[in-house]
Amino acid sequence: MLAVFLMLVASASPQARVVKRPIPQDAKSVIRSVHVAAQAKDYRALKALMVPEFKWSFGGDSDADQAIEAWKHDQEALRELSRVTRLRCLFKADTKTIQCPANSGIYYRAGFTKTAEGWRMSYFVAGD
Repeated sequence: MLAVFLMLVASASPQARVVKRPIPQDAKSVIRSVHVAAQAKDYRALKALMVPEFKWSFGGDSDADQAIEAWKHDQEALRELSRVTRLRCLFKADTKTIQCPANSGIYYRAGFTKTAEGWRMSYFVAGD
């Protein structure tokens, strides 16, 4: 009975949602570039590192240009983006997405996906 309980707790934990496999060097480079651009408030550089259909809000907002405009008026978002991209990142389970930080729960997190143009940031959100 205890073993079943422990299995259920482990599968519900945030750590069950990530996979420990090496992050490709080109992805690490993009994550570092996002960190530097967020710290410098370099919106042009950030935009170049994002997918066009970028998810930045759970209110249906999926556009990189909208995200950039919102961040110009929300310096906390840029501070958080800079913060999360210097933390440990891992692949999300059953996906090809890298998430920073690995186990964020409902707090700020950034996702990176491989595209035809290379690795790009595909989301930066907080909440469920």
